Amino acid sequence: MTVDITGWVGRRIDEDKDLDPEVGLLVLAALEGDDALDEYLEHGDKQTVAELAAEEPVDPVGAFLKSIRVEGFRGIGEPVQVGFSAAPGLTIVAGRNGSGKSSIAEALEMALTGSTYRWKNKASQWRTQWRNLHQPKKAAIVVELAEEGEGITKVGVGWAAGEEHVDAFKSWMQRPGCKREDGTGSLGWSAALDTYRPMMSYDELGGLLEAGPSALHDALAKALGVEQLTDAIARLDARAKPLRGTQTQLNAQRRQLHQNAADLDDERAQQVAALLNKTKPDTTFLRDVVTGSESANSVELSGIRSLAAVNAPDMDAVAVAASELRSAVEGMAEVGASQLALRVSRADLRAQALSAHEQYGDMTCPVCDGAELDESWAQSSRELLRVEEAELAQLRQARERLDVGRREARRLIDPLPDALRTSPIASLEVVVDNSRRAWDTWGDAPAGDLDLAKHLDDHVLALAEAVSALREAADAQLQARQDLWAPVAARIAAFCTAWDEWLERKPQADALAAAAKWLKDNDIRLKNERLLPIADAARDAWSKLRQESNVELGSLTLEGANTRRRVNLSAAVDGKDTGALAVMSQGELHALSLALFLPRASMPESPFRFLVLDDPVQAMDPAKVEGLVQLLAKLAETQQVIVLSHDDRLPAAARRARVGARILEVTRAADSKVAVNVGSDPTSRYLRDARALLRDKALPEETLRKTLPGLIRFAVESCARDIFFERRLSRGESLADLEALWREKHSTSNRVSLAVFDDVRDLSPWLTRGYRRVGLGIATSGLHNGLAAGTDPDVAVQYAEDMVKDIRDGQKKQ
Repeated sequence: MTVDITGWVGRRIDEDKDLDPEVGLLVLAALEGDDALDEYLEHGDKQTVAELAAEEPVDPVGAFLKSIRVEGFRGIGEPVQVGFSAAPGLTIVAGRNGSGKSSIAEALEMALTGSTYRWKNKASQWRTQWRNLHQPKKAAIVVELAEEGEGITKVGVGWAAGEEHVDAFKSWMQRPGCKREDGTGSLGWSAALDTYRPMMSYDELGGLLEAGPSALHDALAKALGVEQLTDAIARLDARAKPLRGTQTQLNAQRRQLHQNAADLDDERAQQVAALLNKTKPDTTFLRDVVTGSESANSVELSGIRSLAAVNAPDMDAVAVAASELRSAVEGMAEVGASQLALRVSRADLRAQALSAHEQYGDMTCPVCDGAELDESWAQSSRELLRVEEAELAQLRQARERLDVGRREARRLIDPLPDALRTSPIASLEVVVDNSRRAWDTWGDAPAGDLDLAKHLDDHVLALAEAVSALREAADAQLQARQDLWAPVAARIAAFCTAWDEWLERKPQADALAAAAKWLKDNDIRLKNERLLPIADAARDAWSKLRQESNVELGSLTLEGANTRRRVNLSAAVDGKDTGALAVMSQGELHALSLALFLPRASMPESPFRFLVLDDPVQAMDPAKVEGLVQLLAKLAETQQVIVLSHDDRLPAAARRARVGARILEVTRAADSKVAVNVGSDPTSRYLRDARALLRDKALPEETLRKTLPGLIRFAVESCARDIFFERRLSRGESLADLEALWREKHSTSNRVSLAVFDDVRDLSPWLTRGYRRVGLGIATSGLHNGLAAGTDPDVAVQYAEDMVKDIRDGQKKQ
């Protein structure tokens, strides 16, 4: 099974009451992958995240090694095939240096991973001088795997004739009844090969601890199967980094703009400088200032702009008004202004009297109080008015012209503009004072018409010149300020836009940062929870490997992050606490590497039911070799353990310990001809031990008869188990199911039946051959009662040997 990281994290999120639910969903999305995270960031699809979090992890298929066939690769020329028992057990592949056994190990690693540890970071000659000199035309590797639920699956790599580079291979795989497919992706082992690496060489064992604390940390972290958590942190950091970068850039830009504005002698700049000095600037008001909106205008700037807008009276209009006023005065002088007024008044009075007579009829004149306003009077008055009006028309026109001219002249005498009452800045005080004095003089107009006309002519030029100088000075001030302010204002406006866009994304940036922090805080916790069984297994492994060492392994924890990540491996030497790595010899370090590696590679989550160790005993003293055998034998109860070794101490120790190891012997002849032969297996050793008892003349017969049935039973059941497990596992059945069935069918007869018939049935038809019946009887009842008095011990062993041979042949011999 795989590690359910999503489920674990989901439970921790539910337990964390202080965690924002949105941040929790972001964490779950990051665990599911790039697509899920991007989808959630863009659309906030909570339902999809919840569904993904609820999905059960998919497990890669487990498998045992059935065989490996190697040709033209490294030290192997002609094809050689090594068969393995595709079932739990210990196999030792022994051979001297140069016999080809390491080539077999590297071929297996090459077929499964596409490379070998030995070639990593090596010079190019390692990658080009890999072909066997005696078989230059063909190079190929084929591995048979007993896949659970599938059967025998073949995995292979091959190279074209003449190809020199080892990486230029083509890999393939083929499941039973299926077509061959390119690559090995269908196995689903890509991640597992890193996490639960089932192969390790002497060089790799040494490199595990010598590569440094970070490398050891990473190796163990991979073993924990929590790279999904590491990947999620990396995803969150990758998406948060550009956002953090944007924030950093904007803050730097804000500080720079603050300094630029503070350096300007401009009230607007001082306003924005104060705003930009805040970590959360008010962009609305900043925009008002830089765009010149009224609400944000400065007093100084408004004053200068008002000065620049001051207008003197139009000189042409003044000249026309003065000229017109003089002309009107002259016209009135010609007709006589006083006579005109009297005659006009009299004419108006007579016209009013006529109007009253027309409306009310004859009456006594209310003005003269005696004259009668009758029809005769009205007739004569009309005639007089007609003559009077004709005479007064010229006078009225002259008067109206004078009134208009006077009004127009007076209209040009404007009051002092408010802008000239004070100067907004010191540099404009002189021109403002000049303009104010000129305007005061202009506004002090005389009462007489001709004096007024002269006043206009005399003072308009001075006023116009003073105002023109004022406007030029104000415009110059405005332009100078604008030249300095405009670039800063434009940058501030652009900053406001970018800042507002950032504020819209800031909640997402904060959520990403919070999610990454939460995962990092829980990263070590999860890893160390996962590390506990490995740590316990490592201490147990070390207890077997340490033998005569005075170093006792203590706690094992992962600590730190980033460049400070390391493994805290404590130890005690003669009862005193210390760091483990600092006090261990080379041999002890290799033993420690094994103690850490084996639990990792044999975790239940691993799809690899096999472990392959190449020369693990090189630096070990004899005591540790004995301990290694015990450790490997224990692992072999549930794992297929294959050890390649040039050191005779390992197979010798295995024989002495009677751990039931199968020993294969690799030999090399001329022209890279490599051969693999079976040295011994548990069944053969039990039978050899039985023969040895027969040859021991000093052994009492009673002891012989009590001991011999036990060895015969062990031989029969060992043979039956090997046959049954290998057959069923090769068909793809589950190891756990087979173990349960084997325990259930615990009688020797049932187990022989499973080996011979593949199920439990009556053995009578198979027992028709007498030696089988007798041999089975010795292995069953004889175990409790001893060898019957009438049975020859030599015959009993011979019967057992014949029966074992028949079991191996299966139903071919009935």
